[in-house]
Amino acid sequence: MMGVGVGTGALGSVIGKLATLLSDEYTLLKRVRKDITFLERELRRMQILVNTLADMEELDKLAKDWKSSMRDLSYDMEECIDRFMLRLGNGDAQPGFAKRTARRLKTLFVRHGVGTQIKELKARVAEECERRQRLNLDNYVVSPTRTVKIDPRLAAFHGVAKGLVAIDERRDQVISLLTEETMELKVVAIVGGGGLGKTTLAMEVYRKIGEHFQCRASVSVSRTLDLEKLLKDILSQIDEDAFSKCQAERWEKDKLIRQIQRILTRKRYLLVIDDVWKEQDWKFVKAAFPDNYNGSRIIATTRITKVAKSCCSNSGDQLYQMPHLNVVDSQRLFFKRIFHSDNSCPPQLEKVSARILRKCGGLPLAIITIASLLASKPQNPDEWERLQESIGTGLSYESDDHGKI
Repeated sequence: MMGVGVGTGALGSVIGKLATLLSDEYTLLKRVRKDITFLERELRRMQILVNTLADMEELDKLAKDWKSSMRDLSYDMEECIDRFMLRLGNGDAQPGFAKRTARRLKTLFVRHGVGTQIKELKARVAEECERRQRLNLDNYVVSPTRTVKIDPRLAAFHGVAKGLVAIDERRDQVISLLTEETMELKVVAIVGGGGLGKTTLAMEVYRKIGEHFQCRASVSVSRTLDLEKLLKDILSQIDEDAFSKCQAERWEKDKLIRQIQRILTRKRYLLVIDDVWKEQDWKFVKAAFPDNYNGSRIIATTRITKVAKSCCSNSGDQLYQMPHLNVVDSQRLFFKRIFHSDNSCPPQLEKVSARILRKCGGLPLAIITIASLLASKPQNPDEWERLQESIGTGLSYESDDHGKI
């Protein structure tokens, strides 16, 4: 069977057969044609997500369950369609089906209850569509950081931001907050929804002003804090000899904290603590860093406003709200990634581009991901429109005090 895979089930095959049923060769009851049109449209919208989940090595329980349900649903749908086509004596449903059978095709839906089965399948598809939106599963298309072993933020951590827009102004704003005259330890917390480029901004600041500090380190906390691993990562960046001794002697967390505090006590240091999810995690991490009145600075990033405020517990600390890209900057980034120019878009693609960018909601990660998909596709409106319809409306991430996105 074409379009059948272990991770995707028979989804590709089902979409192809639904499209065939809707061709001019087939005359269907109006209500049945409407239901089949709904099925084809919704399944095409789900196909990118299903394919994305199938390629991932690790998924959380909810995503696994939804993928499994979609696989089972695709097999049930194909069985229903094949059974109907078999009764017509043409199981493959190839184009060229004789028009003289149109009336028979029309009545078979009634005689064999196919119309009822299609309605049942429509209800199941609608249910899975609603569940997909409720669980924010479309986030996997543009935000795979929650599921893959290789963290995409590594590119921001270890590379220079090239081809981005609106980064210089934001970088200078954060730098101005960090360089205000005070010798006390100061924290600047960058807060905003997922996909806004918080890590990229923090690392651009880190690279710009890092040479003015005696010790520097950048680490990521993420959803589940591994404090010992994080402390070792910091130690390896501020003192390689101490880190080698730590590895040989297998220091535990308390000794790691004491050693880091000893090293940093007389130094002016700069740290990036990326992707903090919990107030308690911040307290554990912050405890390792002494306030030595040497003008040291910490940049923390989080998507949760409540956590950002907890990072800024001292009077001199400041919160930086990460803005979304405006329409002009969104277009510049989108076109630059596809056409290698920030103002070059063929006229026939302008309207569909605008619809795609509305769904991206000013999120750089979403814009870059969708642009990367389009860069490998033919530059025609129909192809772009199909992708636009398939990405749904799940690309908007918001900050949330409870850790939801």
